[in-house]
Amino acid sequence: MRTGRFLGVVVLLCVSGVTGVADAYTYDASDFATEMVEYVKGSDVGSHWITGETYDNALAALGRPTVDTTGDGWFVPLSDLMPVVPVNPPSRAYEIVTIGNGGSLTVKFDHAVLNDPANPYGLDFTIFSNAFQLGDGVSGWTNGDPADFTLGSTALMTLANVWVSQDGVTWHSFDNDPMAGGYAPTLGRVYDTANPDNSLGTWNLWWGEATDPTLPIDPDLEPADFTGMTVAGIAQIYGQSAGGTGFDIGLLGLGWIQYVRVTDDPNSSATTEIDAFADVAPVPEPGTTALVVTAALTVWAWHRRRRMT
Repeated sequence: MRTGRFLGVVVLLCVSGVTGVADAYTYDASDFATEMVEYVKGSDVGSHWITGETYDNALAALGRPTVDTTGDGWFVPLSDLMPVVPVNPPSRAYEIVTIGNGGSLTVKFDHAVLNDPANPYGLDFTIFSNAFQLGDGVSGWTNGDPADFTLGSTALMTLANVWVSQDGVTWHSFDNDPMAGGYAPTLGRVYDTANPDNSLGTWNLWWGEATDPTLPIDPDLEPADFTGMTVAGIAQIYGQSAGGTGFDIGLLGLGWIQYVRVTDDPNSSATTEIDAFADVAPVPEPGTTALVVTAALTVWAWHRRRRMT
């Protein structure tokens, strides 16, 4: 069951650590798709503009979504590590795979992904892609202070159809709503100026531990909600969530699934890139009413600041 936007963001803030009470995510390989069942490479699969590597490594879609990528050679040196943020998606051929026109990608989890009513927003699994939102100026992302980079209104998304199955034989379609490759962009690391990760380099004053791919973001959020906000502001809304596009298998009348298939949208010539598939983790019962109240006040203050600017 889908909650309203206000309550949804309250839940996200509660479980994602904005109030400082959530534990950091502990990596577990079983949280992600573990088996590449089939990759049918479509046409028009491109290659990386620097290395020349083709985006046809299907194994790139297994495991967790990309946390850190490397520089683009224009705004950031190629050898520099830089966190994936909503304006700077994964782009290396070992990070994402392209479906291609007429293509498909089928993966399997090593367990049943449940339609769990305790999952945030009623979502059961998340697909991560290389969707991203453009800045409002002429300069690209330089990996600098995220409080100094403001987003524009344009998001670049290449969409594909999603199917699920319990046995790999009988398939159920989401009928193009939602679609893989959609909102929201990936956030690789938590915005945490008090605990920056020194392994990134001495330049890093803002990015802490890796985000939680099993914690979805509010599915009602759209590019317009973040227009005019800074990368830092958006990262604070994400909290510990890694973002991605969430799917509720209950909408298909299913109690569980184990296979996910992404197929090219025949109505579009765009080619979709996939980074990862994650099983959503259920949210534990809140410890105190004060937790919800604190999160609600945080959301109220955020919306009030937006109205006043």
